[in-house]
Amino acid sequence: RTDDFRSDPAVHTGSAALTDYKRSGFDRGHLAPAASMAWSETIMSESFFLSNVSPQLPGFNQGIWRKLEEAVRKESYQHEKLVSITGHLLKPNFPTIGPNRVSVPKAYFKVLLDITNPSIEGIAFLLENKPSTNPLITFAYTIDSLESIIDIDFFANLSDEVEDEVEQSFNLSNWQSIP
Repeated sequence: RTDDFRSDPAVHTGSAALTDYKRSGFDRGHLAPAASMAWSETIMSESFFLSNVSPQLPGFNQGIWRKLEEAVRKESYQHEKLVSITGHLLKPNFPTIGPNRVSVPKAYFKVLLDITNPSIEGIAFLLENKPSTNPLITFAYTIDSLESIIDIDFFANLSDEVEDEVEQSFNLSNWQSIP
């Protein structure tokens, strides 16, 4: 791990800068976690582009969010084919930090889809950008529920039958690493 946070050279439309985070009170929280990129030195380094980070309160980033990232990493070893989608929610009139007015998300989400045959399984998580000592399971949602909150259809390319089955419920026994 290099902690070499820097602007993303592929972003030409304007980007966050290190000065945006300086004395802001926010961590540079990874969306795609650096620890999940340990398989490649180059990819690990690129995970520190500011296009892959977002303002997170320190108690959130170093607490419940870290626990979720660790649980997802463990799940990736238990499922042959696991899709993980991460994003954040911005509320109207959201706060910003720094001279580039970097948006501070109200909440973050992760959606997991195990596409290992014979059965496809899914689960979603929605966590407010604030510290929490609650168990991860208290932040679990069906994918359908999360989709209705954030107005995104994550798996529109699945057949309607499979999409309905996967998105309307989750079975905790399929997610052993989620405490």
